[in-house]
Amino acid sequence: MDWRERARQLFFDEKKNINQIAAETGISRQSVSGYLKTLPKYEEEKEARKSENRLRRKEYKREKNRQYREEYRNRVTAETMRREHDIAVMLLSHEKY
Repeated sequence: MDWRERARQLFFDEKKNINQIAAETGISRQSVSGYLKTLPKYEEEKEARKSENRLRRKEYKREKNRQYREEYRNRVTAETMRREHDIAVMLLSHEKY
């Protein structure tokens, strides 16, 4: 099989990126990229991958925010709130007198 046909198959069918295709075929990244850019469906595939990545990134950020909120929720207790209140009272009374 010609490397061009193999690169096309890996990119469109197996959804591999240019680095993976170059490693598998033994052809330089520049050559693989240049060839793929000449194919008619390349831009369409590129946009589809970008939108998938955006969705994945959005879900990742959502999950990270959940984890951060969970950590914060576990750190705030009645004791920590009382300590913050006491510190605030000391600062305010010091400013007054």
